[in-house]
Amino acid sequence: MSQGLPKPPLARIRATVPAADEVITLRRGTRLVRVHPLAGPHPSAWNAFRSVGPTKSRFDHHTYPRRDHPRRRIAYVTLGSEAFVTALAECFQDDGGGIGPIETRRDRPVMTVFTLAAAVTVLDLDGGWITRAGGNRAISTGPRARARDWARAIYRAHPKLAGLAYQSSAWGPGRCVALWERAEPALPPDPDAIRALDDSSLGGAVAGAALRLGTFVL
Repeated sequence: MSQGLPKPPLARIRATVPAADEVITLRRGTRLVRVHPLAGPHPSAWNAFRSVGPTKSRFDHHTYPRRDHPRRRIAYVTLGSEAFVTALAECFQDDGGGIGPIETRRDRPVMTVFTLAAAVTVLDLDGGWITRAGGNRAISTGPRARARDWARAIYRAHPKLAGLAYQSSAWGPGRCVALWERAEPALPPDPDAIRALDDSSLGGAVAGAALRLGTFVL
C-alpha cells in the first residue's frame, strides 16, 4: 500500500531542526537552469520570482486564496549534470503523466543559465529530515496540494532556509530546487546565457533531450 503524505504537524516541523547533512548549501558559483516563457499568458523574466499563487506547482508557499503575494515569491530551477533535461521535463510535463511535446515556439520558451553570486541554503527533502518531521517521500511524488501545505509550514518554521531541494518527479535522474524570495539577493546581475528553445544552437540538445524523455519536438 502506498503511503500518503499526512497534514504537516506544525509544532513538530518547528521543533525538528535540520541536521548539517539535511541541508544543501548552494555555494557561490553554483550554476542553475530554468526554462520559462517570454510571451503568452504567463511571461517571465530570467530572474523573476513569481508572487501570484498558489498555482498547481508542488512547493508554492503562497497562502490561500490564490492572489498576488508580494512578500512570498518563488522560482523553480534545476541543477547538476541533468539540469537541462530536467528543466525541459519539468516545463513540459503532462498533467496526465509523462512528458508532453517540447513546444519550442509557442509562448517563446527560453533556456536561462545563471550562476549564484552568493551562497543559498535549502532543505534537502531527499534526506532524513522529512521523516523526523512526521512526513515521508510522498512530499515529492504525491498530491501537490498537500506538498504545498508542507512548503508553507517549513517556510514559516525555518526562516533561515531559502528553499527546498528535491528529486524531480518528471525525470528521475534530475534535481530541482524551489527557491523562495529569501534567495533573491544571491542572484547575479546578469545571466550566463539565455537561448530560445528554437535557436539552431540548441537544436541537437533539445532533440536529444526529447529522445531521452520519450517525447518529440514541435
